[in-house]
Amino acid sequence: MSTASAQRSQRGQPRTPFALSDFGKLRWLEGTWEGTSPGERTFYERIHFTSDSTVDIQYFMDPALSKQTGSGRIYLSVGRIFHSFGPARWGASHADEHGAYFVPQVSANNTFAWTYQSPDAWTATMRSGFSGQEHVTVYQMKRISGR
Repeated sequence: MSTASAQRSQRGQPRTPFALSDFGKLRWLEGTWEGTSPGERTFYERIHFTSDSTVDIQYFMDPALSKQTGSGRIYLSVGRIFHSFGPARWGASHADEHGAYFVPQVSANNTFAWTYQSPDAWTATMRSGFSGQEHVTVYQMKRISGR
């Protein structure tokens, strides 16, 4: 492994352990959401806390939630909060009632942040690439009523 990739893999890695109470501060994510961003395809997701330390996420391509495109999980393990999607995994370097910030760990090269706006809205900011060539996409997440 080169020195550059070793440094990159350590950047922003979580140092402070998270507790169940920290994980619980993300409960505002629970619900069914529509994600929109100019020039990007609209997507839909259902986020459900299945336990005090696990959240299941289902992704859909249609507002009827009939065409699932994937699934993911947010979970607390050994004092760390992780997000997984397929083979990729990110670790939270920050998580509280205002939002969360995730950095790549396994099979991923982007960062993302979730920022609470209101009980019915939040933003998901995705960053990929390196400084100077970074691509940023901000999704406006709006709660879908009745789901």
